[in-house]
Order: sequence, then structure tokens, then C-alpha cells
Amino acid sequence: MSPTQKLEDVHAEAAIQWMVEINSGEMSESQVRAFEAWLRTDHANEAAWVRLQQGLMPCGIAARSGTMGHDVLSKRLAAGRQSRRTFIAGLAGLIGVGTIGSGIADRFVPLGNILADRFTSTGGQETVALADGSELVLASRSAINIVYETGLRAVQLLDGEVLVRAAPRATPFEIRAGSMALETFGGTFLVEDRAERLAATGVEGSGRIRHAPGKPESIAPGDMVEFTGGYRRWRKVDIEAATAWLEGLLVAKDSDLLAITTRLQRYFSGIIQVDPSIADLRATGVFSLRHPEAALDALAESLNLSLTRVSRLWIKLGPAGRGAA
Repeated sequence: MSPTQKLEDVHAEAAIQWMVEINSGEMSESQVRAFEAWLRTDHANEAAWVRLQQGLMPCGIAARSGTMGHDVLSKRLAAGRQSRRTFIAGLAGLIGVGTIGSGIADRFVPLGNILADRFTSTGGQETVALADGSELVLASRSAINIVYETGLRAVQLLDGEVLVRAAPRATPFEIRAGSMALETFGGTFLVEDRAERLAATGVEGSGRIRHAPGKPESIAPGDMVEFTGGYRRWRKVDIEAATAWLEGLLVAKDSDLLAITTRLQRYFSGIIQVDPSIADLRATGVFSLRHPEAALDALAESLNLSLTRVSRLWIKLGPAGRGAA
């Protein structure tokens, strides 16, 4: 990729971030002023904004002359949140016409999840209240489908991690994830389904885990069962550490660097690259998921590593002595 293409990507990434913020309907007055300042700062910013809007015009987002003045923006925010499926479908449509690359867009919004009932973008978190009084909290880059029918209340975790607070009812609540299903008549559980692992953790109350072709097994608070590489492993975990992401924190206890940065990556729209020679270094600490760059700075300092920022959204960690930017 040429330096010019990299620069264009940076402006496109920023334009996407602003578009997602605007579409949320929750921008503050100071954020509106910051957006307008961003547009004025660099002609490349406005050009990226124009290209993005042109691709999204079928969704009714584009404003005259490619920019969005204060009055227009205020009306847009006052109108509330647009259908997320409509908005993200429009964003994904840009990929087909080559306006932005799918790799860039997917860093902000996991495009494979746009048809789910509910999903979160990179760094996002959402609480969903269900009709029976149950509550779901989706972690960053997570997606679920909700299944409520006569005699059935269930959630299908498609990707990511979700905390389920199942309201006590005579009808059991089922949490499905891959080949695993967790059933409870009332309780709180964490369920995770990502490429590297499938796991469930008991937080409050009791439940039963089914995993084909095994028999159902009980799960209690502090129990965690995970399925990786065809193997099942049960262990006790610290509930406060396991649920720390609800408060925007990552608690690491003698964890390897690769595992820590993998968690941080879900909250960072760029790329975190870890040199294989340091991937197994161990670290203990509490890191902010809301500020992953600061967490990486802290890791580099505490482990005496080099940290290089190739661009605003590409950070490399390596052994000391390789130079930091």
C-alpha cells in the first residue's frame, strides 16, 4: 500500500467514526463542534466525508454539498437513532462500489453481524431489556438473536460475549452458543463464543450446561466451562474479574501478553501487532478497555517493550531496543 493510500485510509476511518457517532443520535454539543472542526481542518477530511455520504445517500444521510451544517446536524440528532440495520447495510453497501475497503469498515462494525437482532460495534456495549424482565449486556463486537415464543424464551449468541440476567420464571431461559446450550430458571451467566473459544461462566444462581454429545451438567457461581480444540475444561474463576468488562476494565492475573492484547483488540478499531518473541510474556494488572491505547502504553512500560505507532490505528509491540515512535 502506498503512503497516499494509507493517508486516505486514515481519513476514511475518521469519517466512518463520525458517521457512527452521528447516527447514534447521542452526540453532545461539544462533539458537534469537534466534528465541524474536523471537517474544516483538512480538505482530505471533507473529501472522505463526501465520499462516505455519497455512498450512503440511499439511507438519507447525505447533506447538500457533502458536508453537514450545524442546523442540519442538529435536526439529524434530534430525530433519534436510525435503524441500525439500515445504516450499517448502507455502510456495507459502500464496499460493493469500492468507496471504502471492507477491512476498514469491519474494524468499526463487524459486518458479518449486521443482520443480527442486536449487535455492538468495536468498543461498544449495549444493555437490552427483554419483555419478561430479563436483561442482556452485549460486550464489544458481539451479536445475538432473541427467540421468544409460547413456552420458550431463548437467546442465540452468534458472536462475542453476553451477560444474561434471566428473570425467574416457570419457563426456563435458554442461552445458545455454537454447540452449547445453558438452561436456567433464573440467574446470571456469562457466555462467550469467539473463534478461539466457547465458554460459559456462572455469576449468580444455578443452571445446566448441555454440549453435544455430552450429558447436561450443573453450573454454579464461579464455575467456568470452556470448549477449545475438542476438549472441555472446568475451572473456578474470579467473578469480579470475569465481569470487569461491564465497568470498562480488563483484569489480568498472570496472563500472557497475547491473551491481553487479544482482549484489547476488540475495543480498538485499528491493528495491534505483537512480536511473536514477546507473546508469552506474563503480566498482571487492571487495564482500561475504554482507552486501549493507554493500556498498551502501560503494558509496554511495565514489561520494558518497544511500542511503535505506524499510524493512528496501527500499534506494534516488540522487544526493547527496536525503537518506538
